[in-house]
Amino acid sequence: MMQNNTHSVSPLSPLLAAPLEDFGHLQERYQSLGLARRAATVLLDAEPALQTADRLLTSLAAHSKITPAFDRVRKNHVLTGKMRASEAKNLLVDDNDDFIEATRRKLAAWRKTMERLAQGEDIVSGQDKEYIPSTAPLALAIAGIASISSYLSIVQLALAELVKIDARNAKRYTSSMAEIRRCATLLSDCEHASGIHTLVH
Repeated sequence: MMQNNTHSVSPLSPLLAAPLEDFGHLQERYQSLGLARRAATVLLDAEPALQTADRLLTSLAAHSKITPAFDRVRKNHVLTGKMRASEAKNLLVDDNDDFIEATRRKLAAWRKTMERLAQGEDIVSGQDKEYIPSTAPLALAIAGIASISSYLSIVQLALAELVKIDARNAKRYTSSMAEIRRCATLLSDCEHASGIHTLVH
């Protein structure tokens, strides 16, 4: 459990060491696959980001200064004013919610939805195309996991505030920011390159 001065993340994490795949190549690779296999491949590619994000979020949840860090982000109206409207932003401005825990639930839901899709749940074939009917239970789940990266981007902002609050551990927080940023980028690339959210009809 992470306390004030025990936040430890290696700057040489495997996630940061691995180069990001070219988006065009990633898109071509995903969209050449059937929907179930595509979801399984997306999940495999996203696993390092999911594991890294969960590790960082678990540690941050135990940090005694994480609440004031989020308060500083929330009260920075210039910063929040620049944020696009999103579920994550709405959650941030509602200080009755635990943003870290909500982000962990969102990541778990993302994983579970991809697992269900990989198992072929609610996939329909018609006119040589596969899709998810808009009335199917999985369609709602897919809508609910859209833009997961926006949650992680806000966590990154809270880490930036921790740098200011706890300057003694600034290097460690900076390393965490780099990892969270990579998690957000990788998950966003997986989401958009796969085009899964566009296959609900």
